[in-house]
Amino acid sequence: MSLKRRVALHTVIPTANEMINIERRNKYLAAKLKATTERDLIREMIAFFTTKHEETQYPVHMTYTWHRKNKRTDPSNVAWGTKYIEDALQRAGVLRNDGPREIASITHQYVYDADENYVEVEWCSEPS
Repeated sequence: MSLKRRVALHTVIPTANEMINIERRNKYLAAKLKATTERDLIREMIAFFTTKHEETQYPVHMTYTWHRKNKRTDPSNVAWGTKYIEDALQRAGVLRNDGPREIASITHQYVYDADENYVEVEWCSEPS
């Protein structure tokens, strides 16, 4: 039996272009932004998983549904946030690692209907 887990994350996650521009100006500021973003994601995850934590079966199949206010940012630029989310899932103790032994596949979906930008992350041990 495959156990699905899902969380909606409302933390503002920088896009690839935003991080590249910050990195060009100041590498220390970019590192601080990455750490701050991960910290905020971890806080959201811990608040969610304190009451809904089940044992994860590996490898998992990840599905990211990116809810966007508009189509101004290209999909691959938005998907850059995947790394922040997976690092935060690992640091929060939700995933044991974010390597190929733990993550079998990653799927991205984009929905342009939101009042704010956010992402729903779903993972399970069997592909959807």
